[in-house]
Amino acid sequence: MLIGLNALFPAVHAQNQPVATEPGSGQGTSAVAEAASDEVLPLVQFEEAPLVDVIRTLSRQAGLNVIFDPQVLAAAEAPEGKATYPPVSIRLENVTAQNVLEAVLNNNNLRLERDPKTKISRVTIKDPAAAEPLTLKVYQLKYSNPSNLVSVIRPTMTSRSQAIPDARTSQLIVLATEKEMIEIDGLIEKLDTVTKQVLIEARILETSKNPSTIKGVNWAGTFQAQNIVMGNNAFESEGGSSGGSSSATSQNNTLTSGGTPSFMGFLRSGYVHPVAHLNADGARAVFSFFNQDSESEVIATPRAVTTDNSPATLQVTRAVPIYQVTQGGTQTGPTVNITYTNLGTILEVTPRISANSNIFLKVVPEVSNIDSVDRQVIVGEVTTANIFAVRKVTTQVLIPSGNTLVLGGLMSDNVKKDRTKVPILGDLPGMKYVFGSSSKNRTKSNLLIFVTPTIVEDGDFQPTQSDFLQRKPPVDQADGEIAPFDKPWDGVEPYDWTKPVY
Repeated sequence: MLIGLNALFPAVHAQNQPVATEPGSGQGTSAVAEAASDEVLPLVQFEEAPLVDVIRTLSRQAGLNVIFDPQVLAAAEAPEGKATYPPVSIRLENVTAQNVLEAVLNNNNLRLERDPKTKISRVTIKDPAAAEPLTLKVYQLKYSNPSNLVSVIRPTMTSRSQAIPDARTSQLIVLATEKEMIEIDGLIEKLDTVTKQVLIEARILETSKNPSTIKGVNWAGTFQAQNIVMGNNAFESEGGSSGGSSSATSQNNTLTSGGTPSFMGFLRSGYVHPVAHLNADGARAVFSFFNQDSESEVIATPRAVTTDNSPATLQVTRAVPIYQVTQGGTQTGPTVNITYTNLGTILEVTPRISANSNIFLKVVPEVSNIDSVDRQVIVGEVTTANIFAVRKVTTQVLIPSGNTLVLGGLMSDNVKKDRTKVPILGDLPGMKYVFGSSSKNRTKSNLLIFVTPTIVEDGDFQPTQSDFLQRKPPVDQADGEIAPFDKPWDGVEPYDWTKPVY
């Protein structure tokens, strides 16, 4: 029989004796046991060794306190030819003692029952009908969200196993079998990695131009809406216009209007009986010969850093109030509720890093403003509401890191032409602008959006040296010192001239 365990056991025979430890050496502590269980042995070799001796040797090397079920001892120590467990012959390299122990137990239909209270393990026979025991393990995550990992690993587990996230400490609690735990270890190692980040740089350029021109004479005030009044009290005096409130009088047959002889007064004196008089507005015209132009340019350069596959929203907006009026009862007046909506330029970018440093971008630009006002008659009252103009585009592109995506086409061009003309007179040669007018108005706006995504590397982060936590808090001034507003030229209180003036 040959038993080999690393260099610590160059020649261990079947009748292995326990290794004595000195008092206070700490060989029985949990820290030493854990270190021993994780130690990798270059070579583990047994030749025709009894099973009980192999288990004891591996348990000692793994730092475990082990006792045997009497049934296991009875079956292992039976006379030759009647023993249930054959001798052990193995040769393994670069393994831990605990892994070898578990492999030997499983190969002989045995299992190790651990008692967390007494820290003593028991070697017993496996029950074929019993379910595989569950083990508890807590994973301290570095980068991933525990709730996200739970949704990933749960499909790989049986119904008996559980995975519980702890968002406060960013830990994942897993209760599963040993076999499942091995698969979960590898899965978490691959998923709990550093999430890359993307720098989103945007340049928003909006230009608007509003030229207008108007030329000619507008006769709308004369020919479009003349006010005509007919009646006994409607007449025209020499002093001006009046519609029933003239200063002309015919009392005592005085043919005067404002102190001067009046033809209308002559008619009203009895020579002509007043039946009806016609009164109308005078001639009115607007002469225009003017050009006007206005230009504006708005530039915004927002920047933001977001993690991979997380949306970033860049806004250059104004909060516009929206009034909601609720009519009350007979005793109470209307109630006005004010809410706000953001109008302007809103850019939402969602980056997703793909292979070869390419970035898949989902870009949603939106431009909104108040276009006009709508008026409607509701329940006999005129109700007004704003009309919002919204321009929105949704696109998905794949561009290399550091390159620029240009979005255009968010353009608005509104051209308005007006023309007035006096019939017949406006058609005479050379009288186009004497008896007519024309105006043109153009409102044009153009929006260009430049988006540059860049993958942030680890070297882009620079640590900032700060001694804020080491600095002492400021000390209040002593009672005898002069505060800044205690000086005679700063304060309003009477100054104590016994104190020195600085």
